[in-house]
Amino acid sequence: MDQIDFNNIKIKLLTENNVINQFDCGNTDLNEFLQKDAIIQKNFMLNTSYLVYYDDKIVGFFTLSTDIINLKKLSDSYKEKFEGKEIKYKTFPAIKLGRLAIDKEFQQKGIGELLIQWIINYSLSISKNIGFRFISIDAYITAYKFYQKHYFQIVPKNLKQILEKFEKSKTRDKKAAEKMTIPMFLDLYKFKSLLS
Repeated sequence: MDQIDFNNIKIKLLTENNVINQFDCGNTDLNEFLQKDAIIQKNFMLNTSYLVYYDDKIVGFFTLSTDIINLKKLSDSYKEKFEGKEIKYKTFPAIKLGRLAIDKEFQQKGIGELLIQWIINYSLSISKNIGFRFISIDAYITAYKFYQKHYFQIVPKNLKQILEKFEKSKTRDKKAAEKMTIPMFLDLYKFKSLLS
């Protein structure tokens, strides 16, 4: 596959009419979600899936829903930001990036980065009408460095222990290891200057 012309990328809501059985990102859990669960969860208003097209081929998808982030789970610097400011919430509203996957043929071409930018811009645009501060994700361990590279921070936990557990699990049960995640967040307030 040659260079991607990003002008030919289109993002559309998943509908029951979409043919999605050819999509393969290399991760069984993500493929099965798109093919078996995405429409069901959308119909129950649990999340919304978006399909990413390149020249009429589905090359990716992602899901969005609502979430909350407990301020206690973030770093101490976040607690300090709100001290003495009449903000006494224990949890903060967030948009949840539930899943994001790119077809195997189109990985490492910049589409994932483009989608993160789209999700940030979309989140900022709707934050004018609905209050929320964060984008959260439970990133697969195999992808957490990608999200770190694109503005997400790890929710302070024992990352070392999680990674050790992942390495042990890979040898015993590869499928279970593929499903292991690391909670992460992106603070949209850092992008507030992009709002017009």
